[in-house]
Amino acid sequence: MEKQESMHSFSRRSFIKGAAALGAAGALAGCSAQGSNLAETGGPVPETKIFAGACRSQCANGCYVNVHVRDGQVVRTTAGKFDDGPEFNRICPKGLSLPARVYSSERLQYPMRRIGERGEGKFERISWDEAIKEITDKWKGYIEEYGPTSIAFFLGSGNTGTLGGPAPEGSIMARLLNVMGTSRVLPDRDIATPMSHTYMFGPGAHGHRAADTVNGDHFIIWAGDTAVSEKQRTHFFLEARDRGADLIVIDIAYRTMAGKADKFIPVHPATDGALALGIIHEVLEQGWEATEFLREFTEAPFLIKDDGKFLRMSDLGVAPTTTTDAQGKETTVDPWVVWDEDTQTAMPYTEATKPALGDVPDINGFHVRTEMDMIREAAEPWTLERASEVTGTSIEDIKYLAHLYTQEGNVMTDMKYGLNHYNNGMYTSKCINSLLLITGQMCFPGRGMYTGEGNFGEGNTQATISMPSASGEKPRGVGATLNWTDFCNIVQTGKKMGKDFPIKSFYAVCTNIVSNQTEQNETIKALKAIEFIVIQEMTMNDTSLYADILLPACHWFETSDLRVRYYGNPYLLWNEKAVEPLYESKPDADIYRLIADAMGYGDFFQFTDDEYLNVLLSTPWGKAHGVTIDKIREKNYLRCEVSGPVAHPNGEFYTPSKRASFYREDPKPDYMMGQELDIEKEKFTLFWEPAREADLDNPIREKYPFSVCCEHMRTRTHTQWYDVDYMKEFEKQPVCRINPEDAAELGIKEGDTIRLYNDRGSVTLLATINPGEQRKALHCPRSFLTREHIDGDLATTTFNDYNQACRNQSYFDCAVAIEKL
Repeated sequence: MEKQESMHSFSRRSFIKGAAALGAAGALAGCSAQGSNLAETGGPVPETKIFAGACRSQCANGCYVNVHVRDGQVVRTTAGKFDDGPEFNRICPKGLSLPARVYSSERLQYPMRRIGERGEGKFERISWDEAIKEITDKWKGYIEEYGPTSIAFFLGSGNTGTLGGPAPEGSIMARLLNVMGTSRVLPDRDIATPMSHTYMFGPGAHGHRAADTVNGDHFIIWAGDTAVSEKQRTHFFLEARDRGADLIVIDIAYRTMAGKADKFIPVHPATDGALALGIIHEVLEQGWEATEFLREFTEAPFLIKDDGKFLRMSDLGVAPTTTTDAQGKETTVDPWVVWDEDTQTAMPYTEATKPALGDVPDINGFHVRTEMDMIREAAEPWTLERASEVTGTSIEDIKYLAHLYTQEGNVMTDMKYGLNHYNNGMYTSKCINSLLLITGQMCFPGRGMYTGEGNFGEGNTQATISMPSASGEKPRGVGATLNWTDFCNIVQTGKKMGKDFPIKSFYAVCTNIVSNQTEQNETIKALKAIEFIVIQEMTMNDTSLYADILLPACHWFETSDLRVRYYGNPYLLWNEKAVEPLYESKPDADIYRLIADAMGYGDFFQFTDDEYLNVLLSTPWGKAHGVTIDKIREKNYLRCEVSGPVAHPNGEFYTPSKRASFYREDPKPDYMMGQELDIEKEKFTLFWEPAREADLDNPIREKYPFSVCCEHMRTRTHTQWYDVDYMKEFEKQPVCRINPEDAAELGIKEGDTIRLYNDRGSVTLLATINPGEQRKALHCPRSFLTREHIDGDLATTTFNDYNQACRNQSYFDCAVAIEKL
């Protein structure tokens, strides 16, 4: 076909008004004019059909949506209704505005090739055949010269469909990179808090389900604004409050959820771990610890030798035995030892009737101490006075929390990911986990963490990615797994851990890394250094501008898919195809297949969508309950509660000992990039250290006195919905919320233009005065595109370095200075 050249170019300052300014001209190449598909019609109103849909952004709500279609066009959405109760029948403004995303002026209409400088935003239209041939020709050349790991796939989370989305590990995209043997780049988002749970409780679901909220006497929401970011769950807390339960919010600012609580407890940014230590100190000081819980359900009685190793029966002359684990692997059995107070002897922990929590004598020449001894030692310095000084939380509030957790009945704690977004996030989370164990607030009705619905998970992902081809050939597997910071370094140096590691091509889908990864300037630097970039997207977001080839993906309502993984409700949801894909856009899964065929791997994709989904659904729970895609389609949803309402019932955890752990004798870092490692920090759960930049006492705060919380917006999920103009009536443009006293000192008034800056970058936005902010702490919505800012981008001010053992993006651990413009 004849090539049709069209270009777009814009500055960060000029592109603020969005799609309304583009109008019918369609100023972005390959983007539609909003409303061009909504022509008026005369005569009788056509019949409206309703299709089942799912809101598939990664906001942890995953709502069931009715998609109303009239005359082949989506006209509105409403909340879907489950027939087994109304508690999960929810829809938010984002779900209600999804038709505007379908008909967004930012929709990519056809494949395009870059013709300007990378990031400049100049493209020409090409055909699908041209696009796929150019991609696969280059990839074949790279594989031949540099090997398959020279191609890197980025797995984002902007589409949680199973077939089309990269987020579930069993998606067709995941299979493609396993078949090709390419590199896989991890986003490294939200790792620290879940990792703390895994280290202490073992792998698995650790939160109680909504059904158990009726048993809670007190609910603590720690470090999050649930009413904004997790609307599907919020009503459970409010209903509990209305029944007479106490609702307490611990946060760094007085925000929406705090306004709905019975009590708000402020804490300085990134000091929640110190607050937990102060509470634990008071609990131990008063003798309020849950002694029997600690004896029976945790490793608190386990004995540690002076060399840092557990005392085991082999140390007492009992030879280890062997057994076979659940995977059929032979393992060594060498039981942990405790001191039994009833018999005054050392014995395997499984045989003791009253394991001691302290004051254990030397055993067979070994000086030992219990994990509980270590807990007392770690908490000792955290007096009420010190904890209050570090956290800014009053002594009275620390005492209140200690009393609440131990003397006032059942406490449910909702640990939010605000804890997760600092460089010390894993240490903070482990301290709060320890608080729940020490006070016995886990494992029983009304006592535990509430983290959402434990449902189907991601399915039998290993089976889907490892299925042999039609001719019996096995996929070669992922060639390399790279964390994000490692990837950025490798792109610049061509080396990994001192060895050659060329990366020639980068493929990203369902993600906007330029806006959503930390330290934006480093992201752009990496993108500019890569030879060939393919972006598969629905809109012209910040990352799309850096593509060499742009592939237009269709909207969720324009294809069928299964939404599996979600935390907000316990259902598998079938997303029916409601309308035909607009323009030349294609379903994500179809694009993966086109690439696979052109690469010569079509034999690995000789299955129907239903066949693939049935393999994914073949988990042990799925098999036991006869779950198939046909069964899901009977109602377009299927409730799948793979666990009971209480996590860790009867005190059984998923660790090797079946107990919750406070200590790891041989911890391993989550990633290796040649970093220096102080392993002692990782052994014990009650270790805590200040954040890198958010800490008020860090010397960097003399130059950059303010910390910034880059918070979620109620009208967007990450940067999705940036293209919905009428949502901007609620959150029009980037702002910075600042304490009135700080503003007065700087001569800043409401609506002033200010610049936040540090040595990494800067952003210019409008000031809004908010007495709910703490002194020297700012809140800025983080979901705006670069071009929506007056200048710069909030993402340029954050840093890309990781905690020594945890590959976690630290969005909030950021210090800046303020300049009034």
